[in-house]
Amino acid sequence: AYHNLWKIEKSFRIMKSTLEVQPVFHWTEARIKGHFVVCFLAFLLARTLEFRLQDAGIKASPEKIREAINSLNFAKVEIDGRAYYIKTKGTDLSTKILRLLRMKQPNNVVAADDFHKQVM
Repeated sequence: AYHNLWKIEKSFRIMKSTLEVQPVFHWTEARIKGHFVVCFLAFLLARTLEFRLQDAGIKASPEKIREAINSLNFAKVEIDGRAYYIKTKGTDLSTKILRLLRMKQPNNVVAADDFHKQVM
């Protein structure tokens, strides 16, 4: 058990730095517990994704994974009174993550009316 202690220590470092699980200004017990649960779920998802990428032969730190996911954005534009969403260019890692999770890449341009149908 002591041999695997580094994994636990690394997990705590990730939770404190990458996920920024530090004291926040919550005063009620329910909010404190809720904040902890959300942070812990985010941590579990991040570590699971990190290990799945590792199993697929893709080396990526938790910080790089977070950057890659954050690169998946849309810019809202209005043309002739109609709203559209234009996909910004993600990173190579974000493409690999979507492929690994078997998620379809969204179209480059999506009408606002169709946006939620396509992205969700």
